Amino acid sequence: MFKKVMSLVARLEKFILAVTMCVTLVFTFANVIGRFVFNHSLAFADELVVALFVLVSLMGAALCAGENEGLIGLSLLSSRLSGSKKTVQKLFSSVVCIIYCMILAWQGFIRTMSSMQQGEHTFVMHLPRWIFWSFIPLCGLCLILHFIENLQNYFAARKNEEACR
Repeated sequence: MFKKVMSLVARLEKFILAVTMCVTLVFTFANVIGRFVFNHSLAFADELVVALFVLVSLMGAALCAGENEGLIGLSLLSSRLSGSKKTVQKLFSSVVCIIYCMILAWQGFIRTMSSMQQGEHTFVMHLPRWIFWSFIPLCGLCLILHFIENLQNYFAARKNEEACR
C-alpha cells in the first residue's frame, strides 16, 4: 500500500516539477528578451521565478531522497561498512534526516500560518505570501515520506539478500 501511495506521490511531484520548470523557463526567457530587446523587464517575473525555484529545489530533493543514494552523501565511510554496521549507519542517517525534515516542515507550517494571519502580500505581484511559504511544509512532508521510502527499500533489499544466502 505504501509503495502505491509513494508511486502516486512521485508521479505528482514529477508533474509539478515539469510544469514549474516550464513556467520558470518561459518567464525567465521573456524577462531576458524584455531586458535586452525592449529595455524593460517584467518585474513580477523575478519574484515568481525565485519562489518557483524554492519549490523546484525542495521538491527535486524530495524526489531524489526516495532513490538509493539519490541525495549527496558521504560514501567515504558508508562504502567501507558492511553488514550490521552499514545498517546502523543507514538507520542513523535516515533518522537524522527525517528529524531535520520534520523541523523544516513544522517551522515552514508556522511561518505559513503566521503569514496568513498577518495578511502578508508579495511586493510586486501582491499575492498572499502564505502561498509561497506553503511550499516549505509541503516539500518537507514529501522529503519525510521519501526518506521513509528509501529506508524501507533498504531493509527490503537487506531481507532479500539474507534470504538468498
